[in-house]
Amino acid sequence: MYAYEWDSTTGGYILTPMPLAFSKEPRPVYYKELDILGFDKYWDYDKNDSFPYMWAEANNYYYRGRLVAKTKGGSLYTPPELVLIEDPEPEGYPLRFVDIPAMVDKNRQLMEQLVQETIKKIYNTFIEYQDKVDVFYVAFSGGKDSVVALDLVQRALPHNCFKVLFGDTGMEFPDTYETVEKIKQICAEEKIEFLQAKSKLKPENTWQIFGPPAVTIRWCCSVHKTTPQIMQLREVLQKPDFTGMAFTGVRGDESLSRSEYDAISYGGKHSGQYSCHPILEWNTAELFLYIYENGLTFNNAYKKGNTRAGCLVCPMSQGKHDYMKYKNYPDDTDLFINKIITTSGKNFSKENYDRFVEQGYWRTRKSGRELSFGHDKHVFEIVKGQNVITVQKKNEYWKEWAKTIGQVTSLGDGEFSIAYEGKSYAIRTISTQEGGEQFTFPNIENSKSDIKFLSLFKSVIIKSVYCVNCGYCAAECKSGCIDMANGVHISNQCKHCFSCHDIYSHCLRYNSIKNRIGAKVMTGLDRYYSFGIKENWLRVYFDYEGTSSFWKSDGDGEVPNKKKDAFLNFVKDAGLVDEDKSLKGKEYKYIKYKPNKFAEKMFSLGVDDESMWAYLMCNLVYAEDSEEFRWFIKNIPFSETSTPESIKLRLDEVMENDKSGLGKRNICDALKSFLIKTPFGKQLGLGSVIDYEEKVSSNGRETITLNYFVRGSWKNPDEKVILYALYKFAEACGNYRQFTLTRLLDTSVESAGISPTQIFGLNRETMEKILNGLTFNYPDLIEARFTLGLDNITLKSDKTANEILNELF
Repeated sequence: MYAYEWDSTTGGYILTPMPLAFSKEPRPVYYKELDILGFDKYWDYDKNDSFPYMWAEANNYYYRGRLVAKTKGGSLYTPPELVLIEDPEPEGYPLRFVDIPAMVDKNRQLMEQLVQETIKKIYNTFIEYQDKVDVFYVAFSGGKDSVVALDLVQRALPHNCFKVLFGDTGMEFPDTYETVEKIKQICAEEKIEFLQAKSKLKPENTWQIFGPPAVTIRWCCSVHKTTPQIMQLREVLQKPDFTGMAFTGVRGDESLSRSEYDAISYGGKHSGQYSCHPILEWNTAELFLYIYENGLTFNNAYKKGNTRAGCLVCPMSQGKHDYMKYKNYPDDTDLFINKIITTSGKNFSKENYDRFVEQGYWRTRKSGRELSFGHDKHVFEIVKGQNVITVQKKNEYWKEWAKTIGQVTSLGDGEFSIAYEGKSYAIRTISTQEGGEQFTFPNIENSKSDIKFLSLFKSVIIKSVYCVNCGYCAAECKSGCIDMANGVHISNQCKHCFSCHDIYSHCLRYNSIKNRIGAKVMTGLDRYYSFGIKENWLRVYFDYEGTSSFWKSDGDGEVPNKKKDAFLNFVKDAGLVDEDKSLKGKEYKYIKYKPNKFAEKMFSLGVDDESMWAYLMCNLVYAEDSEEFRWFIKNIPFSETSTPESIKLRLDEVMENDKSGLGKRNICDALKSFLIKTPFGKQLGLGSVIDYEEKVSSNGRETITLNYFVRGSWKNPDEKVILYALYKFAEACGNYRQFTLTRLLDTSVESAGISPTQIFGLNRETMEKILNGLTFNYPDLIEARFTLGLDNITLKSDKTANEILNELF
């Protein structure tokens, strides 16, 4: 919230009464961190952790207000390089501690104001929601943020009005468990109920059967944290459909995604649950001042150089952070590193090991193809026009899961029926010679309810084949109709709400291990060669309005040779041209592609209009001859740091024949151009944060080095573009024009349609506003309803997306 300045007299910092646009997250540095990094070889200091010696901002180390050292790089087993900038003390004198009491005293007035505002916010939230929720609780993790959040809540609320809930993942730092025990004792003394939730599954087993978690496959949080917490509160409250309000330690400065949180959110991880983030706007400068001023319990993991106290091995951690964890807790960390190695499908040479394990590329996997056991145990296919499902190993669990669709009746001799939406759906089963089972559907047709039934039954099969009783489905069932205490039992009182089906790929485990067999090798991924395109190329094209003069002049000399081929592919993929097939011969290679009506509309908007680029993006992700943009949108994660190397590793999965690596290199170079040289990057969010270096040689040759980028969201989405994107989505989904916003937000669903939420990184709140606006402004084209528990979107016109543009221009 507040900015800060270094204070050479105390060795700390002073808050300034002005808002801070971006925090560098200062943190105290104790002697143990200095030792691990090797400072003891150069500097003299007492081995005493009563107080810190200096402060760090990321990899920069400050002593008495001066930058004295930096670290570079680092990986799991390799220490970061230590770069000394200047001596902290003259003539090798010992380092002095930060004068914490004096620093606290200098900041007391501003901190008191901030603290009182936060306490008032917590109390007002309690008053506003006390008749809406069944339980208030502090979501406690053992880290600095939750320690502060807990202390503020206990100051704001009566101690019998809330609980403390620790989600024990079984993968925490040893120091975190020590902190939890101290907090548990304090809560007992203060008459605050402390709850501890833990999955019945052990993490060393789940890593073996789910495969290690990854950036885009984070089953671990659901299985080991949120699900046990929900189930624990249900047991305590004796109410399956309880509504809770969690006070969290989430802060906006922790990550790009968290910076977009609201102070109070609803249904973020489990429907029907509220979260209040009272310290959302605090930065670590304020956080540590509060800890020191109030003598709060301090997790020793921070004194050992760990910037966060989370799981020992986490797909969201990398580089120096991995090294600090391994150095501090080698045996505990090795347990999970070994799981990464033993579950991988790779043959480990030293080079592969270094790249995959030490550099952390294990965290980039997208499916089970990279696992030694990640193959599908079932097949969905159409045989002679009929839907057929085959499972490799026969099991009876499908009958139990089928109760979530409707009443299941056995008719004998492998014949069953399931009641759904007033129709009795016939299921015919036969045993296969390999010990499996095959399902057919004699009376399935093509009505909307038939399609929905088949989708639900596919989900039933997936659950029956892959379920290991992780509890996630049970936690999603607010009616408490799923019992996983001993196998799986579905109550006959099931409400058929289908919430247990509306999860990632229908089953968290299947979502993690699917797709080893029959994975698709993608084509057209290097269609733009190494060039991509530049904004100026399109500007010249628009100036010529796409006429033959552009092609004949090589775009005024801007787009010659292979660049012209790349640009031609781009305008074709963007839907700007139609081919005049009457023009044949090499001389017509370029000029036979004529601007179409879509292009005319884009010309009217112009290159400086970011909505024009957004329209192009909508077309590019559906390009018939190229999957490059589609791959970008589906595979580059949001809010995470991506590098050219991490992109190439992801491309390995779909470019197995690119042995030389040239194709992958071209794609990364093209992506670099799209990110930096067009509005696709910062304006539309494909690269909302981009770190790169640009040089121009004496002969005018431009060289760009992309270090990393972070995918974000389109900050100023145009509702007209979103409407166009929705109609494109519907066309790709077989013209099915009714869906839910929940479906649009679920990127795990395999579909030919690509949701505008995935294209532009839009969250639920933004989409609700846009959809409500569209319903008001274009009632003949769309209707969306989000009140009284509804979540429905209906496209009311049978027109194509291109025909819809005529309504918008």
